[in-house]
Parts: sequence; structure tokens; C-alpha cells
Amino acid sequence: MDWRPVIARTMAERGGLATRRQLLEHIPRRVLDGHVGRRNLVRVFPHVYRLRDSHVDDATALRAAVLHAGPVAALSHTTALAVWGVRPLERPLHMTVDQSIKRAGSPGLVVHRRLRFDPESRQCVERSGFRVTALARSVIDSWPLLPTAERRPLALDLVRRRLTTAELLGEALLERPNVAGHRSLRQTIELIADGCQSELEVHGVLNVFRHRSLPPSVGQYRLRLPTGSVRIDRCWPEAMLAVELDGAQHHTSPEDRRNDLGRDRALAAAGWVVLRFTYADVLRDPAGVRARVLEVYRTRLAQLAG
Repeated sequence: MDWRPVIARTMAERGGLATRRQLLEHIPRRVLDGHVGRRNLVRVFPHVYRLRDSHVDDATALRAAVLHAGPVAALSHTTALAVWGVRPLERPLHMTVDQSIKRAGSPGLVVHRRLRFDPESRQCVERSGFRVTALARSVIDSWPLLPTAERRPLALDLVRRRLTTAELLGEALLERPNVAGHRSLRQTIELIADGCQSELEVHGVLNVFRHRSLPPSVGQYRLRLPTGSVRIDRCWPEAMLAVELDGAQHHTSPEDRRNDLGRDRALAAAGWVVLRFTYADVLRDPAGVRARVLEVYRTRLAQLAG
């Protein structure tokens, strides 16, 4: 009997992929092993096959990983970040299962085993048809796998886009206290909680605003004005002193400058003094920025006290 039509139909019914168990429901074991041996069926991951002439795109590779691991697993790490749409998909793929589950990896698939991992819990969500780890957990898991220069900017960007929060990142970190790069990860979460939403603000906080010569400041301070609610990059409410950090991306066009001037006028009308510094100011002359802020801070306290 020619089993090729049966195999082709079985694969087509399953979107071009089938597990060994699914194929054995339709063909004898010796037939399956023969087609695998002749490479008419090609193994994608352990016990998951495709037809020799079929194409394995990213979606097919993800489906094959899910078929291999089954419902006890979830896509995780950088693979989950790709499904979340915040990074390109890279190889190898990553999945996570509970520590008690035995699943074999392969050259193209890394299976992580975690204590008390439950894909049915809030640790995971359904996204684009796949079960993946929650975004905050995906960031924490991926931290040591990401290029160092990409780590903090990615976390900042996700929070700025309101896809996650410092609180959720902190909760996820508590579940992975031994993750590599823990110190820089914890610092990044603290900076986000302090209001940092960009690398410019991070540099400002680390090199200027946390310096012992300056009094404590507040990041991303929300202030309600007659013209509407605004957020101030850094401020000292007791001195009604605001600092805005102007990056090249959002403060160079004529429209951006008009918006900045409008904010400054609205703050001035409410009794606030606004200082603006550029990325270059913070990086090249942090001492000069600190001195200017401290000078105005002291002047403002004296003015308000009088």
C-alpha cells in the first residue's frame, strides 16, 4: 500500500505538522520509521515532523515547539518577547516547564525547568494563539540572554509604552532571585520606579540627581495645571523647581519646541521655575548641571520663604 497520500492528508489536516503519536494513529510504526529514515518526513523537534518539501517559517517553528512540549509548557525568554512583538524572533527557541516535567530540548529548542511553574496561572497568558510567559516575567528571564546594551533600554521602552510596570518587573524578579545580571536588573527596576523613562533620564538620575550635593528629587511628577495635567521629568516640589531633560528624539522639531515653550509658560504661570538640560549637558558636564540646579534650588527656597 502507498502510504504517502495518508501521510500527506494527515499532515495537511494539522497545518503541516504532526507528532509521532498523531501519525501512528493513521500509519503503522514500520511505515513511519521508513519515511523518517528516507527523510520523506523531517523531524523539526523531538517527535514532531513535517513533510520534506514543506517550509518552516517562524510561526511553524513556534507551533512545532508547542507540539513537542505540550500543554504543560509555555513559550518563554526571548521567544516570548518575540511573540509579544517587542523583539525579533531568534534561535534557539525557549520554553519553560515545571521542574517536575521532563521534556527534551534540541539544538533549536531550549527547555527550561522552573520550580512551581504553572502555565495555567497568571505567570502566563495567551497571545497570538500561543501560551507565553507574562511580559514582565519574559523580560526577567531574558535579561542574561540579551545584549548588555539592549537590556535597560528595552525595559524602559516597555514601561514607557505601558506594556508593563516597575511593580510587575519587581514581582517577577522575586521569583528569579538568582537570575544572571541581578544587580543591574534590580537597579533598572529602581530607576523605572523613580520615574525614569529614557536613557537620558537614567543618566541624569545616576550622574546628577542622586548626587549627595543635591536634595532628593521626584521623577515623573504629575502636576495638574489649568491647561491640563503634565508630567515633569525631575522636580523639587518644595522649591517649585522643575527640570526637563531634552533628548534629540522628542525635542528638536519646531512643533516640539513650541510644545516645550507652552509647557514652560504654563508652569511659570503656576509659580514654577523650569530648567532645561540636553543629553550633552548631562553626559559632558554633570557637575555643571548639579551646580546650576543647586543654585536655583536655594534661590527658590529663599524666595518662597520670604
